[in-house]
Amino acid sequence: MLKLPRQSLKRLATLALASAVLVGCKADEVTLQIDLTQLRSAAAGNDTVVEFEATFTHPRPLNTEQSAQVDDVWSTVGRYLTISDFTRENVDGGLRVTVTAELPVVTSRSAEHAYFLSFTESTSLGGFHRVALETGEAFAALQSALASVNFALDLAEFHPTTLAVTGRSSRLIAPAAIVDDTAHLLYDAELQDTVNIQQSGGAFEDTGAGFFVRMDG
Repeated sequence: MLKLPRQSLKRLATLALASAVLVGCKADEVTLQIDLTQLRSAAAGNDTVVEFEATFTHPRPLNTEQSAQVDDVWSTVGRYLTISDFTRENVDGGLRVTVTAELPVVTSRSAEHAYFLSFTESTSLGGFHRVALETGEAFAALQSALASVNFALDLAEFHPTTLAVTGRSSRLIAPAAIVDDTAHLLYDAELQDTVNIQQSGGAFEDTGAGFFVRMDG
């Protein structure tokens, strides 16, 4: 059996713990703040962004070396996302990291950005627009850059997501969603102010959260 030097074992343990804390797993939750006026602005050809917040937690505090690696990872993430805020808190004996960033709204199904919000006319539901969190061409580069910081990091493409949608519409449809603590196979309702749509697990392991909306409000 191959025996590693004690220093190597210590380093591997540090990497493993840092990986558990960082994005080499899944966020506890990702929240996007989406206003229908932002979507209309993007459709008009304006550069538009939506706010994106992700929270990661770990039950134990980190030592100095592990904390430094957290900073290295988020410095790397900052090359691919426009980060507006990054906070670290000691909570219940552990660590909570919250990242707030801006994601571009793109009026196509593909883009060069690592993450973006896609806003397009639906090809399956007449009179509706499709709104979905997507990964673009730079996502693979982001994964590779994180792996260069720590070989154990393997950024999950999609995470449990809440879409906070504000505006007015005669009809909003969201598949497999939890709204107001009620699970819906297909949420279908009028939008009058703000609705929080939670989507996670199942198909949302492989596709981004999203919904369909009539832009008639």
